[in-house]
Formats: sequence, C-alpha cells, structure tokens
Amino acid sequence: MSATLIRSLIESRSGDMAAAEGNRGRDPEYLLDLLWRTHTPGTRGPRGSLSVDEVVRVAVEIADAEGIAGVSLRRIAQELGVTSMTLYRYVPSKDDLLDLMFEMASGQPDTSGWPTDWRGGARAWCHAMREVLLGSPWLFDIPIGAPPMGPNNLAWMEAALSALDGVSLTDDDMVGVLMILTGFVYGEARQEVTMTSATARTSVSYQDWGHVYAKMLGRVLTGDRYPTVARVVQAGVFDSGASAEEDFDYGLDFLLDSVAALIRRREDEEARG
Repeated sequence: MSATLIRSLIESRSGDMAAAEGNRGRDPEYLLDLLWRTHTPGTRGPRGSLSVDEVVRVAVEIADAEGIAGVSLRRIAQELGVTSMTLYRYVPSKDDLLDLMFEMASGQPDTSGWPTDWRGGARAWCHAMREVLLGSPWLFDIPIGAPPMGPNNLAWMEAALSALDGVSLTDDDMVGVLMILTGFVYGEARQEVTMTSATARTSVSYQDWGHVYAKMLGRVLTGDRYPTVARVVQAGVFDSGASAEEDFDYGLDFLLDSVAALIRRREDEEARG
C-alpha cells in the first residue's frame, strides 16, 4: 500500500537472511526482486511443490484470524504440512515474509466505479485505502522500511496519481498530495483501530468518547487556566457524537479543499505565464 511513501528507508533490517548471507543485510534491489518474484529461490531446505504465493497466503490468513503475533514460519509450515526448513526456500526470513504479506494484503484498487473528476477520484482512493487498512488492522504492526515497490502497492500509487493527473498540478505537486493523503488515511485508520480495540477495556465506544472527554475536562478546566480549551469544550465541540467515518470525511474535505486551492494557484501562475 502507498502508505509506505510517508516513511523513508530508515534502516537495513537483518535477520535470517543476513545470517545466511554473511550479515550483508537487505538492500532495496533484493526487496524489489522478492516482491516481483524475480528472486531466485535459495538452496536452504528441501525442494518442494510450494510457491511463494501459497506461503504468503497462509500467513495472511493467520494474521486475519489472530493478528500478526500469531504468524511464524513454524506455524505456517504446520498449516501447509511441511517442515519449517522447507519454507526457507521460498521466504528466507521473517522480515521478508512481512514485506510480502503487506504487499499481498494491500491488493489492487478497483477503480472501475470511481468518479472521473480529480476530487472524486482522490476521495474514492482515500476511502478504498481506509477500507483495506480497517479490514486488515494487523497491517499497522508491520514495520515499513521502503517506498512502494511491489505491483500491488504501485497500483495504488498509480491510481492516486492518475486521479490527480490532468489538472494544473506539477508532478512534484501530485506526489506531495499523494504523500499527504496517504499520511492522513494511515493516521485516521490507525486511530480508529486503536480506539475501537480499546472499547473492551474502557467501555467507551468511538462515538461516545467525545462526550466522555468533554465531561472529564469540565471537571478540571477553569476560565483562567487553559481558557481557549475551556471555551471550545463549553461550546460543545466534543459532544457531536460523530462516527469515525464522519470524522474521516471532515478531515478529508479539509485536505481536498487545500488541494483545490493549490490547483487554483497553479492555474493563476499559468495564466500569468
């Protein structure tokens, strides 16, 4: 998924593959080959009739049922009826497996019913991306160490840039907008997952949190301390009872209004020559 755009290549992760190949670490070229299935299978483990896709599919099924904590090469091997050593021919390390799972779970966006105007297309992209993240919340537990390189994540990138193409935005503008929208969707979806999962512990639903929050702040806020916060709370801002999707749409409209303003600015610059 193109959420990877907002995080740079922060480290070269090591693991089983590093130990097997002299601690050379993993490089972007290796990751690219792995994601596009151009990586030559290793020699570790006996030959078998499995494929990388079969291994990753089982891992995704386990994560969907139990979360990322339930995923291990040993568990996958049990599900497939093979030894753990067999899997190393297809997925050399746990880090490799996580990258492949992220790519597979992202899928590709179905743009067939999306609006053709830039704003409608961008909105549809954001909602589709949110749906993927909420459908597989374990995606938030996978560390992201590189920009999108796999076919699925590049398809998401293409869909977003295509929606923004044809208006008065430079190529730099388009990528910048994509990064901002990606960060927004990723952050909002993660917050929704976190707050929803906390309901069992707090007995407070997402929609009820605003009211509870306002009530608690009302006990400690005074007019001479945090006066602006006190005024906002007293105005009932937090008592709206908005759903997660309503909050998402509010923030998305705010960002798309900003993109519209940038487009108008670029149009004015073009008109002035």
